[in-house]
Amino acid sequence: MAEYRATDYETYREIMGELIKPILAEGLDAETLKSLYESKAVYLENLRIKCFKELNSEKRNSHFTWDDYHLVVRAIKENHGHVRNLILVAVNEKLECRKAC
Repeated sequence: MAEYRATDYETYREIMGELIKPILAEGLDAETLKSLYESKAVYLENLRIKCFKELNSEKRNSHFTWDDYHLVVRAIKENHGHVRNLILVAVNEKLECRKAC
């Protein structure tokens, strides 16, 4: 089980710099981008829960730190902002289309 935790943490460390960044949308339609953001939201929430549980466990042998936890929480907030912007763009495009028709 400890090896599994270490693997989770190693994976997190590899991508931690990318967690806050928006998903590159070049060449993607809105529906695909929405699906990617939903997947990212699920991953981040699972990571937040895992990190929180490990930090608050009695074993105290977590690889995660409170800085990691705060980064994940910040990434969740940023992801919500990116989804919000995606929704606003989609609504704006629909309104522009209706005005033109």
